[in-house]
Amino acid sequence: MNLTETTINTVKASPSTAVLHDYWYPVAKSSEIADKPFKFTLLDQPLVLWRANGQITAFYDLCIHRGTPLSLGWIADGQLVCAYHGWQYRVDGACSLIPSLPTGQSIPAKAKARVFKAVEKYGLVWVCIGEPRFEVPEFPPEYYDPSFNWQPYFSEGRWNANAARMIENLADYSHFAWVHPGILGDRANPLCPEVKLETIDGGFQYEIDTPVNRLNPDLTAKQRYVVILPFMLLIQRWQPGSVERHTNIYLCTPMSSKETRFFRFAGRNYRDHQPDDLLNQKHQTIFAQDKVIVEAQRPEELPTDLSEELHLKGPDTPAIEYRRRLRQLNIAWQ
Repeated sequence: MNLTETTINTVKASPSTAVLHDYWYPVAKSSEIADKPFKFTLLDQPLVLWRANGQITAFYDLCIHRGTPLSLGWIADGQLVCAYHGWQYRVDGACSLIPSLPTGQSIPAKAKARVFKAVEKYGLVWVCIGEPRFEVPEFPPEYYDPSFNWQPYFSEGRWNANAARMIENLADYSHFAWVHPGILGDRANPLCPEVKLETIDGGFQYEIDTPVNRLNPDLTAKQRYVVILPFMLLIQRWQPGSVERHTNIYLCTPMSSKETRFFRFAGRNYRDHQPDDLLNQKHQTIFAQDKVIVEAQRPEELPTDLSEELHLKGPDTPAIEYRRRLRQLNIAWQ
């Protein structure tokens, strides 16, 4: 199914961010959901995640009784206990115990927590607060390839930035010479390669040629960018004629329109001449440089109306396509 074409023919309402509720987002590492309630905000919705008998549950973070966040409570006998009056909630959201009720008095049918869909995959907890349009996004085949080493290169963090702004930045190569000189780009050679966009299921992709290293600019590698709507990006890198491959997987979760939690998976099937610590430090430096720029962009929310900012044919081709496809999904920040 072609995501874009299907949506173009069905969307009639004014653009908004409501459609974002119908996608899966990683909100936490599985290891973060243990013996205590975990508080998180997804698309401005307060959530509490908790684990009972190995099962992950996600509630709207509010007790229906007196509006107390359930994340202030605790887990007892496989149920979530509200800290204010001790109401206990089962994993299905139903209240099973109100300690202040006299014996024999029934619990009101309205005494329920609002439950959201939650699953675990790739060592992350994914939540959808609406009705899922698709399954949790699939990682590329190399994620399951035993020759790839992934573990040392996982990272996560939070930016005070719009998730779409982050994805657009990660997919943009024309800023390399100016934001990452000496690491990813060269200000003496800022020209950008032409790209050909290819539609794929759920998004689009394109390739560029990049120097293998700055000392030998004639030796190039292929770099493929795969954009999966709304906020997932793969960057796959390889040198033609070599079996060596490197893949980055970026997942951006919109806590609000101006705050994002991200997760990055990186794997490769070869041993780099640089140690893992040095490679991770390099990535952290690049991300820190990007963070300064993206957090300072105005408006904070990515404009999906192409008339709102100036675009250049060539260098801005991926950004134009990304914004156009978000608009076709009827996504626009007000």
